[in-house]
Amino acid sequence: TVNNSLVQSLLKILDCYFASFIVTEDDEPIPPAAFTEYLDKLESQFIFALIWSIMTTVNLSGRQIFSNWLRLEMAENGASLAIPDKGMVYDYFYNSESNSWVPWMETVDDYVYNSGLDFSQLIIPTPDSVRYTYLLDLLVTHNKHVIMTGPTGTGKTVNINKHLQTGFSDKFIAMPITFSAQTSANDTQDLIDSKTDKRKKGVYGPAMGKKFVLFVDDLNMPQKETYGAQPPIEILRQWFDSSGWYDRKELVFRKLIDTIMVCACGPPGGGRNSISARFPRHFNVIGYTDLEDESMMLIFSTIMNNFLAPFAEDLHAVAKETVQGTIDIYRKILDELRPTPAKSHYQFNLRDVSKVFQGLLMMSNKKVDTKVLFCRHWIHEIRRVFGDRLINTDDRSWLD
Repeated sequence: TVNNSLVQSLLKILDCYFASFIVTEDDEPIPPAAFTEYLDKLESQFIFALIWSIMTTVNLSGRQIFSNWLRLEMAENGASLAIPDKGMVYDYFYNSESNSWVPWMETVDDYVYNSGLDFSQLIIPTPDSVRYTYLLDLLVTHNKHVIMTGPTGTGKTVNINKHLQTGFSDKFIAMPITFSAQTSANDTQDLIDSKTDKRKKGVYGPAMGKKFVLFVDDLNMPQKETYGAQPPIEILRQWFDSSGWYDRKELVFRKLIDTIMVCACGPPGGGRNSISARFPRHFNVIGYTDLEDESMMLIFSTIMNNFLAPFAEDLHAVAKETVQGTIDIYRKILDELRPTPAKSHYQFNLRDVSKVFQGLLMMSNKKVDTKVLFCRHWIHEIRRVFGDRLINTDDRSWLD
């Protein structure tokens, strides 16, 4: 990101909050008292927008530095409403109705476990998923484009897909596209054109009264060509800069309207490429960070506690220890078993942790009825997911 783009992202978030003050011909005039009342909330809304624009494109350690800096600045400049001291400033949502900072988890209903869902369909609300979904909803419903980027396995695609399917009104029509290394600009253009309706001569878009939400997953996967450009991204950038592209058969310009773009991508490396700053300047960039241990504990403890409900009572107490042990092993692997040229496949992420618990959910309460059997099953899953990928005896020794 570049500085000007980050400031623009801050103003776009504020613009979403100002939308209620934009009067159309059919609206009643807004009384002056409403503006006076809003001015008391403007400072806190500006700070919230600052957190989720300029301060959101860093990693977890960077967030801690930014959090400490912002608290110091607010204290030195006499902020009217201080953010609670517990945790980081990213852990709180500004509720304009109550004029207070509240933890993100207090903004959603309690989770209800559905045993009929497959493991891959289980989505446990965490502070991370709640805040990223809120920002996605806020920006898209106000016609702002969004890029969500972060490490593999942090739930970018899952969160976006779930909200596209169930979170938006019927006014928004999802159009998902997944890029790969072989995706071409022509493929991208043809796929989008095939979904559009003709509005008038040279103008295309969704059905009248609707809006397309174009979701591009794995944005930075396409290979770079000779001069360093990525053609599928360039055709999308042409839409931003010129509002459309040329029909390759009829050689006439096609203007595409009523479309909002949402993208997801991981950091460069492992087949992913860096993107020219000319493209993300059109977006609000929302950075995901690696899940903290508390969030992982919440997710997997919720799953295991509910799954073990019909099992023997002795097993109910081991759920928390199992989750904590798995997380400890995962952290140890990340710290000690880093990828090298000889061990390039030593790349572990949160999907590996999920595979351990996915295996545990295949247990039957008719066959596993003691702690010993449960622990043997857990050890088997740890060795299957982590141990089988370690090529040296020395690397596997700590599993013993």
